[in-house]
Amino acid sequence: ELKDALRNADYVLLAPSIVVYFIAVFFRAVRWRYLLTPMGLFPVQRLYPVVIIGYMANNLLPVRLGEFVRSYFLARQEDVKATSALATIAVERVYDGITLLAFAALSAPWLLLLGEFDGAADISRTTGLLFLAGTIAAFGVLLAVFTLLGSSPAFADRMEGWLNVVPAGIGPQAKKLFRTFVAGLAVLSSPSKHLALFFYSLPVWLLEGSMYFMLAYSFGIDEHFDSVGVLLLVVLLLTATSNLATSAPSAIGGIGPFEIVAQQTLMSLGVGASLAGAYSGFMHLVALWLPVNLAGLALLWKNNLSLREMSAASRADSLKSASSPAGDGD
Repeated sequence: ELKDALRNADYVLLAPSIVVYFIAVFFRAVRWRYLLTPMGLFPVQRLYPVVIIGYMANNLLPVRLGEFVRSYFLARQEDVKATSALATIAVERVYDGITLLAFAALSAPWLLLLGEFDGAADISRTTGLLFLAGTIAAFGVLLAVFTLLGSSPAFADRMEGWLNVVPAGIGPQAKKLFRTFVAGLAVLSSPSKHLALFFYSLPVWLLEGSMYFMLAYSFGIDEHFDSVGVLLLVVLLLTATSNLATSAPSAIGGIGPFEIVAQQTLMSLGVGASLAGAYSGFMHLVALWLPVNLAGLALLWKNNLSLREMSAASRADSLKSASSPAGDGD
């Protein structure tokens, strides 16, 4: 049945959906420019390829090591410290989570009221609620800590004081890295900037959700729901759950958690297991994973670099940053 679902799908919308994805990545570069503003004004056209390389590296390296590759590659091109750039990427991840949670908070209650979850087992509902509650708590704590670090020097000083327990041999270097990281959180100094970051995040995820919507028609997912409006709510929830499942460092490229959670989300809404599995796997591996990997590798080749070199250099740069004088750049 899985093979039948893949064979019967209409792939005419695949190319447009990939174009939409790269537009979403462009808006990620726009958001990153805003986050980097305290460190300098960087043109979006220079940040865009760096973001693509970072996402490619995340897909091909374990436990999100691509974030280090991305921050190192930016520091290699621009006058910015890699550790500060890494802090802005951490803020990105928090706002990705907050935006996705907003999608879930908007869509799930409506789908529940419309009876779309009536066929789901009670254990599935309980698991979903626990997952969302835990995710909300985790992102809430991260947002609070990052905001306090970026806006309250006194709080940052207290947090730095905890590093006194670190062995004397590496204590000074650890504190330098911590201060450089905190410098990257300066953009979180006011409520208006938080609101701006949320609005910068919306086009990123609305465009990526549009991919899910387009390919839902390719696989006939739309036939399981009464209207386009219900399908839109389903897509919002699916975008949220599948990406929140990969927000914590896990398997390379999030392969496994994404497919499982996406499939289970669709099954809880009445879509058959084979169709849900075929759609989820194709969406992740062919539409999301492969195109950005090819683009990122092409950009590395253009710069006469390899992923192995970039990964090794980013780790070496982190060690060098830790041992360099406080005023040195990356």
